[in-house]
Amino acid sequence: MRHVWMVACIALSLTAARAPAHVVYGSPTLYQLVVDSDLVVRARILDRATTGGAEEIQNRPLVGAKVLAVYKGSHDSTEIRFAQHGHGVPTYEPGDEALLFLRRIERVRELDQLAVTGETAWVSLQEHDSAYTMTPAAKSTFDAAVRAYVAAAATPEPSARLASIRAVTIAQLRSPEPRLANSALRDLVLMGAALVTADNAPALIEISDDPTLGIGIRLGVLTVLEQLGMVDGPPRWAHLLQNTPAPDRLAVVRAAAAHPSAPVTVELVKLVEGDDAELAAAAAVSLGVPGNEAAIAPLVHAVEHGDDRLQMAAIRGLGRIATKSAQAALEQISQNHPEPAIRRRATGEVARLTKSSP
Repeated sequence: MRHVWMVACIALSLTAARAPAHVVYGSPTLYQLVVDSDLVVRARILDRATTGGAEEIQNRPLVGAKVLAVYKGSHDSTEIRFAQHGHGVPTYEPGDEALLFLRRIERVRELDQLAVTGETAWVSLQEHDSAYTMTPAAKSTFDAAVRAYVAAAATPEPSARLASIRAVTIAQLRSPEPRLANSALRDLVLMGAALVTADNAPALIEISDDPTLGIGIRLGVLTVLEQLGMVDGPPRWAHLLQNTPAPDRLAVVRAAAAHPSAPVTVELVKLVEGDDAELAAAAAVSLGVPGNEAAIAPLVHAVEHGDDRLQMAAIRGLGRIATKSAQAALEQISQNHPEPAIRRRATGEVARLTKSSP
């Protein structure tokens, strides 16, 4: 689980090449929503009101919608009304078109009284991170994805079902819609070896190498492949540090901190010594890997000759290396650097290292 968390935190929060890839680790994936729902529809929001009734269900949002397509389950009417339940529920506006993942309300104990009153038979447990509103242009993309997930989840034989999920996941990693691609990446992270086989490695390597895809997806896939031992990670990370163009290169530099190796250190040192101030500072921090002795001399040089931002980043990197040699370098900086702010920052790192020493 530690490795899954690391992959999710580092890879999934990166910025995609063409759109933000903000992903909340705990939010359900599209596939999970399909599996957990009794009814999956695409609908146009008509109104949003609140319930009356007993005190414990007052102010419970009720949403009315016109059903445009049914993907899973059955619903006879052209309109539907559902309760919202959970923390941070989506806020819909009349006219919004959205995917709705609904459960029968009797399955949710807290809402039993709504079921008794007959105000609604359905409840959505979607939170704001899984609202899945869409533009008209994205409608066909979402439609195809949901139908594929519903078909995969309905496959009766376990091995065939897993194969279907695998195929849909790999296909959605290439989706032009960031929410679909990021959802597929979370499935890849969560299922890991249960989902990925050696036969799939070439297709996933191709995704990781594809410069037309969002950098967050590429790095996430590479991280999973490396974690599963299906690629030799250090040369691939070094290649990305060398060849990824701006603005994606900054994301690679930050992610590289979780994948330390001699080739990665060499490339990060080049960036610390380069002309791009933002990359240099980020590289200095990423060099700060516990025990990375090879980075101490370049970071000390950066403190001596870099601008203020790089100096502070290099001190942070030295503190994260946390060896006796790194601490000695910080002590020298705290005593001898001409800038008071740099001496104070180095002194703080020395105090922290001293306090944490056994």
